[in-house]
Amino acid sequence: MSTTPSTDSSTQDLWSGTARLWIAVPVAVAGFFYSNILEYCLPLYFDALQVPRDTWSNLVKFKLAAWIIGSALAGLLSRRYGERLVWSAALLGKVLVILGLIYCPTPTVINMLSVWQGFTGALMWIAGISLIQMVPDARKGLSNGLIMVSLGVGAVFGALIGRFIIYRGELNPLLAAGDVAGAGSRLFNFTKLTSTPVTEDFLLIFWVIMFTTVLSAVAIALWGQRSGRFHRDEPADWNRTFKDVGQLVSNPKFWALVIPLAVMGGPVFQVSNQFLPYRAEDLGLKQGSEDQGWIWLQLLKTVMWIPGGAAVGLLAGRRAPGLAAVIILGSFSLGALGIGLSSVVWQIFIAVALFEFARQFMRWSHAGYLSEHMPDSLRATAIGCTIMFSGIGSTAYSFIAPVLWNPNSADFRSWKPAVAGAVIGLIGTVGLFIYDRLRPIRDTVDG
Repeated sequence: MSTTPSTDSSTQDLWSGTARLWIAVPVAVAGFFYSNILEYCLPLYFDALQVPRDTWSNLVKFKLAAWIIGSALAGLLSRRYGERLVWSAALLGKVLVILGLIYCPTPTVINMLSVWQGFTGALMWIAGISLIQMVPDARKGLSNGLIMVSLGVGAVFGALIGRFIIYRGELNPLLAAGDVAGAGSRLFNFTKLTSTPVTEDFLLIFWVIMFTTVLSAVAIALWGQRSGRFHRDEPADWNRTFKDVGQLVSNPKFWALVIPLAVMGGPVFQVSNQFLPYRAEDLGLKQGSEDQGWIWLQLLKTVMWIPGGAAVGLLAGRRAPGLAAVIILGSFSLGALGIGLSSVVWQIFIAVALFEFARQFMRWSHAGYLSEHMPDSLRATAIGCTIMFSGIGSTAYSFIAPVLWNPNSADFRSWKPAVAGAVIGLIGTVGLFIYDRLRPIRDTVDG
């Protein structure tokens, strides 16, 4: 099928209101660049600031708490006002996070910024992934695959660029002297870096992020979607929007998928999000603000998103059966279990590779997979509510786990919360398998 709408009226209807992938995908790359450059840099930045050691764990849990309300609201706002506008507004809102990190990075302010980052992140992700579903059916595999691959591409460059900027004081003299090999060896951690980053080394990163974020917001607002209304049952208004919610919560298939994939899958995400920096430190990949191999674990994570995203494209648009969801959640949980049980560096690298490959399918399961098994008019609402429940599961775990296993404690063992999260996911896997045997997920589209 041609990527350019023709003058034929039926083709024009087919393309009316659809996403412009040539805009949406680069903006997604930039957005994931933003997220992952922060994920790489902030644990190091916090150590340079000499804030309490549990600052990263607190950031994660406060950010997740905001996803609960942010996700539900994102689905409603996207249904009512359109995904394009919500996505653009969320990107502009993230500027406040960067300004706070630059000018007032105290523990209290960081916690407040975490809430705002989580809220705007929910709006951005849900509006963006919902907009990507707004393409002709024959292109859903391509659109979902591209958005997931773009996540990996943006993340890989985010970690590398972040590392270069942080250590530019050590790398730039080598480049100026023509020692490209020496600079590259240090950039990729083949040769140990000798400098220790201080807070000023991180500021340029924040300004780069701010520029790309504002540019992305403008691009999506002006050109992210073709004119017209994408095919829906009725034009959006608040009355129709709230009726969609009622229709969704009365759908048994929605709950059959959401409870294992979102509520019980949420804690599995947190094994990496919340505790991977501590696991890396236990295994010698990170020591304070010094990177002793942390970059390689970050690069592996993000590189695995590229083949994972491409593989998502093979399933998207096919209404994959319930067994596919069982395999996705099971693989994700086993990867988390491997992260927790790793005792040497090579083991955690293998576990992270499996985990991050499966993470792409888990992200898609909350959006494209779920929406393919729901009526078309419930797309944005279903995605928003699903990710809200994922936020509930993730937040509950992220608050409870540090109470049971406090990172500030002298006897903290980072493997314990990781294994606990994995076990929750494996229980959800078994439950979903049993349900699908009794009432196959793909039999009908309920609603």
